[in-house]
Amino acid sequence: MKGLCAALTACGLAGPVAAQGLTCVAELQCRGDAEAMCAPSTLSIEAERAGGGAHLWIDRQGPYPASVTRGADGLELAVEGFGGGHGMQVQADGAFIYRGNRGKRFSGTCEGML
Repeated sequence: MKGLCAALTACGLAGPVAAQGLTCVAELQCRGDAEAMCAPSTLSIEAERAGGGAHLWIDRQGPYPASVTRGADGLELAVEGFGGGHGMQVQADGAFIYRGNRGKRFSGTCEGML
């Protein structure tokens, strides 16, 4: 049941009773230059609506403006700064992948809706 609730809220399908915003916590980080080199992570990402896009706080730093694209199986947030290449994909089940500096990948779960 928890997975279903995360899926509904991550895609904004749970309705107005859900919190306004997305809270994501990574469990794993992997290096961009070595696919198999991974370690535990506690990176946190908070996202809230800002006009047609969103603002992200990454480990409590921000806000960073991001564009939001919704798809059938989740949403994608592209951070507008840092010269491109930074952003996250949130799947319908609440799982996410964030791509950061030097192609580093963080993965974990999100709760809430955007």
